[in-house]
Amino acid sequence: MSKGKLYRVSMRFSSPLHIGEKEKIYNITQTFAHSDTLMSGIINAYSLLYGNSSTNELLDGFLRKSPPFEVSSTMPYVQGEFFVPKPVGLNLHHYKDEGKIEVENDKELKKIKFIRENDLLYNFPDKYKVAGSFLLPKDMLYKFVESKKAISLGKVKERARVSIDRLSSSSNIYYFSHFEFESSAGLWFYLRINDQSLEEKIKAAIRLLGDEGLGGDRTCGLGSFEANFEESSMPEENDSAKYYMSLSLVNPQSEDEIKNAISYEILTRSGYIYSKAGLGIKRKAVRVFSEGTVFSGKVCGRVVDVTPQKFSQHRVYCFALAFLLPLPEGVMMIDS
Repeated sequence: MSKGKLYRVSMRFSSPLHIGEKEKIYNITQTFAHSDTLMSGIINAYSLLYGNSSTNELLDGFLRKSPPFEVSSTMPYVQGEFFVPKPVGLNLHHYKDEGKIEVENDKELKKIKFIRENDLLYNFPDKYKVAGSFLLPKDMLYKFVESKKAISLGKVKERARVSIDRLSSSSNIYYFSHFEFESSAGLWFYLRINDQSLEEKIKAAIRLLGDEGLGGDRTCGLGSFEANFEESSMPEENDSAKYYMSLSLVNPQSEDEIKNAISYEILTRSGYIYSKAGLGIKRKAVRVFSEGTVFSGKVCGRVVDVTPQKFSQHRVYCFALAFLLPLPEGVMMIDS
């Protein structure tokens, strides 16, 4: 991928968030939005602002493997500290044996899902303790948790809903889950803008997405956020890096890219079309590598056509381009 201008985009939510985990299951919600969900929201907001013709031109860049912009999946921030997924296959037992991670038992290591970005980039320069699903420097633990046991991003709450049968008028109560963030917590993602002429339009689309809402039940006001753009940087991608971790979903574009995946998890992405032309129509499913997947070389991923049969209004795509973070020299993976 080309190297464009990089932004860290913080999302401060003004209303609860619902990210569906399974189709037509409303009492379960995820806390984070994958990169394909985020990209879909941005593209639809772009279409609302600039129309179909401009949006088709934007999409052509992705299909020509020259993406005008790229995004990672969303990740958590708490009190100004930014976290990334734990690399799949990271050898935490090595760091424990070195005395860098203090745990009462090995079960605590299995709970770790998120690591401060700088700690990962500098290969854990301090002493650390586990706080729930987060790995924190010992001297920062007091900043996040009074009990010194876990970090709280927020909590899942449920709302009672009633559905009315159209034929019999009978009612049925069901529960709809959503996630409410703490005032000091939220989500963030990387935005890399490769076509500088589109920078203001892309930012405007993200701001509109914040007004329209991310995720489900937007018509009830869920998913609204305020976006803050901060110029950022990350270590240069170079041929000397031994490992790369993806911060996005990845659908490999070749057999070689599949072989480069050394530690990974696989997800199935499916769901319903969200656009002005096709609400409530199920799209094709696609398999992808999850965030945190570690590759032994650079990969690009691809945009997958998931247009369902008998849907002719427009093409439907799943964005599964790799957003890579080069891991530092000396980082310990299980295979090493």
